[in-house]
Amino acid sequence: MTHEYDDPIDPERVAAAVRYIAERHRAEDRPVELLVDDVVRERFGGCVTSVNERRSASILPGLKLEIARQVFELVASGELIDEIDEASIESFPASDPPA
Repeated sequence: MTHEYDDPIDPERVAAAVRYIAERHRAEDRPVELLVDDVVRERFGGCVTSVNERRSASILPGLKLEIARQVFELVASGELIDEIDEASIESFPASDPPA
């Protein structure tokens, strides 16, 4: 579902996009800015990606900046580490083969 003209941008959709971008960044090692561009276009659609409308043109840069800021904050917080990563980190010395 895309963002329709004059609809508010739902904070839950922004949060979902932030998590999705952070996970893709981790998996693909692509720059966050490129992922933000792709995901904003995909998830928030015509209203915020249209450069023809003055109002939309002012929404797009702010939305991208806010999403990128939240992605960097999420990545820095370490909240993306799942149970498997956690176990691997905690068992690291034991997982090394003997010399």
